[in-house]
Amino acid sequence: MIRVSIRYKLLLVILTLLLIPWMGYQYVREMKSFALQGQEEALLLTAGAIATVLHDRPELFSPEKSGPAVDSEIGDLQVMRLDHPLTMDGKLDDWGQLAQNTGHYSVPRLLKNPDNNESDLSFNHVLGSWGRYLYALFIVQDDVVTYRDTSYRRLDNSDHLRIYLRDENDKMTRYAVVAAKPGRMDVYAMDEDWRYPLTGDPIYSIVSYFRRLDNGYAIELRMPGSMVSGDARLAIAIADVDDTKERKLKTVLGTSAAKNTTDLGRVLIPSPEIDRILHGLDKPGTRIWIIDQNKYVRALVGDLSTSQYEASKLSGSNMKTLQLWMNKLLDPIFRLILNPPVAEFKDLPDDTRERNEAVIYQVLEGKPATDRRPSIDKKAELLMAAHPIFNNDKIMGAVIVERSSNNVVALQNQLLQNLIAVTVIVFALVGAALMTFAWRLTRRIRRLSKASGHAINPEGRLRVEHGLPDTKAGDEIGDLSRSISDMLTRLAHYTRYLERMPDTLAHELNNPLNVVNSSLENLGTQHPDIAQSKYMSRARNGVNRLGSLLASLTEAGNLEEALETEHHEKFNLNKMLAMFIEGYQESHPKFKQGFITQLPEHQVILEGSPDHIAQMMDKLLDNAMDFCVPDQPVSFSLSVWQNQAIIKVMNIGRTLPEGMEERLFDPMISLRRTGESRSHLGMGLHIVRLIANAHGGTAGARNNEAGNGVVFEIRLPLA
Repeated sequence: MIRVSIRYKLLLVILTLLLIPWMGYQYVREMKSFALQGQEEALLLTAGAIATVLHDRPELFSPEKSGPAVDSEIGDLQVMRLDHPLTMDGKLDDWGQLAQNTGHYSVPRLLKNPDNNESDLSFNHVLGSWGRYLYALFIVQDDVVTYRDTSYRRLDNSDHLRIYLRDENDKMTRYAVVAAKPGRMDVYAMDEDWRYPLTGDPIYSIVSYFRRLDNGYAIELRMPGSMVSGDARLAIAIADVDDTKERKLKTVLGTSAAKNTTDLGRVLIPSPEIDRILHGLDKPGTRIWIIDQNKYVRALVGDLSTSQYEASKLSGSNMKTLQLWMNKLLDPIFRLILNPPVAEFKDLPDDTRERNEAVIYQVLEGKPATDRRPSIDKKAELLMAAHPIFNNDKIMGAVIVERSSNNVVALQNQLLQNLIAVTVIVFALVGAALMTFAWRLTRRIRRLSKASGHAINPEGRLRVEHGLPDTKAGDEIGDLSRSISDMLTRLAHYTRYLERMPDTLAHELNNPLNVVNSSLENLGTQHPDIAQSKYMSRARNGVNRLGSLLASLTEAGNLEEALETEHHEKFNLNKMLAMFIEGYQESHPKFKQGFITQLPEHQVILEGSPDHIAQMMDKLLDNAMDFCVPDQPVSFSLSVWQNQAIIKVMNIGRTLPEGMEERLFDPMISLRRTGESRSHLGMGLHIVRLIANAHGGTAGARNNEAGNGVVFEIRLPLA
């Protein structure tokens, strides 16, 4: 059976306190879910409020305001709103994220490829507006870049950019943008064949810049916004010439796949009025989109800034000093188990001209919807709400409001940090209190156990009746201590009764025993023939044995009282044993085997009772003589080791049965065979132990190493 102490049981009880932080964690998770749901509902209310402002205002989505619906097959061009004017230097830095938000054009948009349908030409482009200008960026992938040769009048024998422009009066104009070297480009109005300029003068209202790249080149273009106002149509193409010797046109790749210039794409410029409305409703950390029925973005304001999260994080640090100290101490643990909000993440889709999430399809069917999606780089979770914009019963578009969940995550982490810190503090205090209680409880139990075990000596006799600890305590341990004290008191009364039993028996049995003995003597005197009878001999032998038994009982009982009151004195144990052995040999002449004695030459000083030591040696030698085989002497030795006098009595003969080494010194234990002439109650070796213990020593017995005899060893402390 596994033994588990009270301390470990209480430790297991303390571990159940871990259920408290687990329940708190589950509660915080539920709070996060409710907070996210509440924030989604708040975003949906915001989206509904913005949609209410835009309801029944079809002019905001009219061509004059923001252009008609985008037809990507024709090549309608979506213009993005810029935050600042751009410098025409060919660098992409001032375009910001819009430089990575370009549309891609390749083989399916080929306008001309006389050789075959394969081409290495492709390009990315984006349009932006600021003030009264329209800006364009083209990033062209071309293996061979061919510059203009100024010695040629024709402009179609080098790489160049073509602008197809039809104004709102259906007047068609063509512009070629060419570069003789990296840097500022020349712009010319062209004929229908794109070979020769209409005049030799360049167009200065259109500014362009050429910059070489590793796998091609980049072109920045700026043109007046008035050129594409109203219902103007626009298409842009890249013309590629790879053969620098023959300079034949190889490929023309445009934004429109239409061969007819009347099918040019329309330019969709964000509505300034919608922008003004949205900027008035903009909130920090919130991004608002306006899309039309074709899921194309008509307006975009705001960004998912983390400044509000950082401010809330700082303002939430107003806590108690102890809790703040615990948070700092547990910061390494918080980093392992908590996922802090990401301060910076990519929050714009790759193409901000069109939104295609599943929630968009739902809202364009007239149903407000909410959704959660990861950011583009998977570092944050974004909450979004969408609400349709109506014109009577017709859906014109939708409002999308987005916000990151950083505030909720920060709040959750703050709550978890506070929960963990408070849990650690409470766990430490409760654990310390319970461990202190367990230590005091087990200490009291051990004291009581030790005192109870010490109350009875190895022979089963009481040492103390009272004086147990905690007898005045009012708890269960006090009840147990009082019960044990009461039990020891009753046991002490019964022990004293048993100790007085030998004297009582001797007194009560001596009178009838003397009567029997005198009667046998008188009977033998009056009837001589009966005195010689074997029955008379047996009767006298029985009377003598009874007297011997009574004497042994009386001797053991009286010895304990004598040892308690005996005055100890210092004496030379070596000299005393030498005289005792000499006298013992003279008093036992029939023991012909004799004794082998080994005594040290120096003095061995002992403090005790020489008479009782002699009585102890008498019992030991008497026992050794009884069990010694014929013709084998009894060995006797005295030595000193570690401030102890060691007396050994050894005899060759019957060995001790297994397990009798300790029981041999108990009262009423004897290994003599039944039927012997002398009666033994097993009190001799018991007397040996009583005398040894009274002198602060020990008595023991064991079989010798050869296995043919017994060794009795007495250890007594030196004076």
